[in-house]
Amino acid sequence: MHPLLLQIGFLKIHTYGVFVAIAFFVSYKILIRYASGIGVEREKMETMVFWTFIISILGARIHYVLYFLKDFIASPLEIFKIWNGGLVFFGGFIGGLTGAVYFIRKYGLRFDQMSDILAIALSIGQAIGRLGCFFAGCCYGTRCSGIFCVVFPEDSLAPHGVELFPVQILSSLLLFAIFWFLRYLYPKQKVSGRICAMYLMLYGIKRFFVEFLRGDFRGRYIWGLTVTQMAAICMFLAGIVLWIKLFANKTESV
Repeated sequence: MHPLLLQIGFLKIHTYGVFVAIAFFVSYKILIRYASGIGVEREKMETMVFWTFIISILGARIHYVLYFLKDFIASPLEIFKIWNGGLVFFGGFIGGLTGAVYFIRKYGLRFDQMSDILAIALSIGQAIGRLGCFFAGCCYGTRCSGIFCVVFPEDSLAPHGVELFPVQILSSLLLFAIFWFLRYLYPKQKVSGRICAMYLMLYGIKRFFVEFLRGDFRGRYIWGLTVTQMAAICMFLAGIVLWIKLFANKTESV
């Protein structure tokens, strides 16, 4: 649970940054593999992955900065210290989706096919990234007591000296489960787009309930729910609508 993995002189290697790099590499490899199966040229995929990743990181960071705007106004240089942790999924999701849609249209690719392989790659990337959150201490859980609770060190972003629920580990395990489930379903699907719909539903459910175990600042509440939970509900409903639409289109074509 140490944010700093290694220090050689002035060079510092942060654990969070290492996990983000691993998440990108694994997601990239999976995308290239699945893209070749649907006839997408490697060069196009590499360009799309690179820029979509950059845009998603920017979106995730901007969302985080807006969450803690007062703190960053007081210390503006902290905005650029992304290696210390501080990325919000929904900001990254919006940014990544924007980049992906742009390149899908630019290269004339099928959105339904691309959305499926992007969902698979995204889930494994999230699973690995959440481990980085655990080591950095961001996105920490509620206070608890018991064998499953952890105490973060003083250099962590999480409160130290108190037992907290390791919600990052739980999130990671659930995301790994979603990844393997989607990967299992992919070769069996008969209609493109359903993997994406399934991801939206599963992630929406996962995020909604895991949010109750988060102990960090969650923003304003709406009807007793956090903004993130409202967004999770929207993701779940979007998945249902997409699934029904795909089923209806299949029925009409029969």
